[in-house]
Amino acid sequence: MADGPVNIDYACSATANVLSHTDKMPQQPPPDQHSYALPQQRLMLELLSMSGEIAAMGPKDATSLWNTLTECKARGWVTLRKLLSTATTIRLAKAGRDLLGS
Repeated sequence: MADGPVNIDYACSATANVLSHTDKMPQQPPPDQHSYALPQQRLMLELLSMSGEIAAMGPKDATSLWNTLTECKARGWVTLRKLLSTATTIRLAKAGRDLLGS
């Protein structure tokens, strides 16, 4: 919606105060990939913060859990260490702790 008043005529058309092509909308910089976590990523980091370490059982597959863990690992928020052929330990890394603190 426009910030200013909207004019409506009886011909069923509406006009709004819009920016000219020379006026630019203020742009926010895109979030830094290391400073923004999706809700499921933040949940994983919060769980790790509370428990210290979690073991994920089963093979690495295309489940929501493993997708989230892979995303978090790629951003340096968690560390994964294979414990057994079917178990992986997950720890909160310093970058993940810093993200939660912000």
